[in-house]
Amino acid sequence: MSATDPWVDFETLKVNVRLNTVDRLKQIIVGFNDECWTMLSKSGKKQDLINRILHSLDEWRTSSNIEKWNKARSVLYQVRNSGMWRGHAHSASGLMASPSANSYPGAPPVNRPYMGTTAGSSNPPRYDSFTSSSRNPTLPIPTPVPHTNVPAAPPRAAIRFKPSPFFLVDQPVSTIAECPESSSSGDRRQQVLLFALNADQIAKLNSSDPKYELRLYCTSSSYFARGSAGLRFGGNPCPIEFPPTCEIRVNQVQITASTKGLKKKPGTAPPALLGKSVRESIGHQNRIEMVYVNSQTNSNQAPPPPKKYYIVVMLVQVTTVNQLIEKVKKGKFKSREDVLTQRKQAVKVEEDDIVAGPQKTSLKCPLSYGRIKTPCRSSQCVHVQCFDALSWYSLNEQTTTWSCPICERSINPEELIVDGYFNSILESTPDTVEDVIVEADGEWHTSDDRYASGAWKKNHKSALSLASPTPQPTNQATQQRLLSVMYSEEEDEGEVKRELSPSRPSPMNGLLGTQVIDLTLESDEESVSGRSLGRKRKAEVDPNSPQMIFGRNPGLETR
Repeated sequence: MSATDPWVDFETLKVNVRLNTVDRLKQIIVGFNDECWTMLSKSGKKQDLINRILHSLDEWRTSSNIEKWNKARSVLYQVRNSGMWRGHAHSASGLMASPSANSYPGAPPVNRPYMGTTAGSSNPPRYDSFTSSSRNPTLPIPTPVPHTNVPAAPPRAAIRFKPSPFFLVDQPVSTIAECPESSSSGDRRQQVLLFALNADQIAKLNSSDPKYELRLYCTSSSYFARGSAGLRFGGNPCPIEFPPTCEIRVNQVQITASTKGLKKKPGTAPPALLGKSVRESIGHQNRIEMVYVNSQTNSNQAPPPPKKYYIVVMLVQVTTVNQLIEKVKKGKFKSREDVLTQRKQAVKVEEDDIVAGPQKTSLKCPLSYGRIKTPCRSSQCVHVQCFDALSWYSLNEQTTTWSCPICERSINPEELIVDGYFNSILESTPDTVEDVIVEADGEWHTSDDRYASGAWKKNHKSALSLASPTPQPTNQATQQRLLSVMYSEEEDEGEVKRELSPSRPSPMNGLLGTQVIDLTLESDEESVSGRSLGRKRKAEVDPNSPQMIFGRNPGLETR
């Protein structure tokens, strides 16, 4: 292997990463985050820290990213010599410094010929993997190799932002611009940021998979400061925070970016997309202009205290909502059995005087109010109710809150799971079913008991049979009896009508001889009254009926 190979000590450095203490591992991670723009966390066990560092090294080796590897190697050398990461200014001296014998506690005391000593020396120095190769002890100390074929490194920006599943920072493309304080709504301020793209950045912007974008990041002096003043923040990632009222122009074209987020909640706005107004040509200068004032949209509110803002343009790798959903489906699916087991364990933990009962669970998303397609919740949430993954990711893409819409607790996106138990309910019910009743043991059924889990149907089979209505017989004999009753009722009604008809012969006609008195000729009202009474099923004797009028006729009484 040639001495000019930049990867000559790659395997050796990987092996010796495991020999670092926890404090040194954290310092390496800090250096990686500053120099290589990783988003590695310093929390966790020692093995977790080692795995994160080794994963980053393997990723750069696989992609042949010599630029980041050289920076990472500088970090490793500096932490090895000084025990901590002191910044880019100390990288060169740290890389070439001579190692000490006690660089790594527990390192094997392997002897080798060393510069400035003889083979017969009584006190030969110990072997150090940073300055030699275990396979070839006589290999000289590797020196940084200039790589002319690699595009020029972008300006270094010593600022880190909180990671987002939507945007993975690839590299900064501009320097950091400090925006002065605006004291009031009448104090109009303006800051200009200039940058140019190189060939590597333009190639990434033109690729479709993965997709890259240029985004403007901004934070305030509440979370970041330059120089020694920034030490009070402890190197924590900064949330995105734009001025309360601001306008952003890219090459004199104003962009429509959502920069406000939720009121008084930094970190809820996404980085501003610069869009197609950026000139994607090598060396061509782009101008970013931010005009801002210290004011609130509502004039009744007092303006926030004045603060400085810091802006920088980043090249980010974009992950779409659909890609995140597919990732969760494949890697974070929790089966129905696992969910039920967790639910039963949660019930056992509850106090004895608390008895869990049935609860009504909606199959609609609390965010979109539509039927849930991909039921999700946090693995730390114990409630049965889920929300739709598409609605949740789409909402957080615009306004980053990362909270559960059911219990309102903060959610780490890495905790999101697909609930297989809730998904089984969706698959067992049609779209017309809006909610179900979930029992304490995990079995479920609809309010009308038409749809239910298998175990619930089995345990309530007798109750379901009693609750089902008994169909009435509809044989031919029964239909004939019903028809005969209907006909008899019609005949009775017709008989009543004939009895009440004034033209029907009466038994009294024989007594009266041929004299017939037509009472319909006396009054129209009496005629109408007589006909209306004939339509009743059961005629009652009425003083105004034709029979009673006929009996009280004054002409008959005189005769």
